[in-house]
Amino acid sequence: MRRLLSIILVVAVIFILSATNPERSEYIEWINHKTMDQSSNILEKGILSVAGKTIFDAGTSRKDYFLFSVYKTDFSEMGLGKITSIGIFNQFIALPSSKE
Repeated sequence: MRRLLSIILVVAVIFILSATNPERSEYIEWINHKTMDQSSNILEKGILSVAGKTIFDAGTSRKDYFLFSVYKTDFSEMGLGKITSIGIFNQFIALPSSKE
């Protein structure tokens, strides 16, 4: 009986993780809002509100692992470094960035 309960629990967790794996569009929206919130310059906020989603979409790659996704946004050319985030449970967790 315990084994059956354990299997049901594992299947439930896998189902919940896969159902709450956020999509790329959700990540683009999140990173755009996060960047706008961190910006103190009105001009930067204006540019991000108009073209931010397009800019972030062009520089972002996604690896989908079914239960979660890893997003990498590369802005090394602009001197901002790389942003790596994990998407899980409809949330995004930003990992420490690397500036090269």
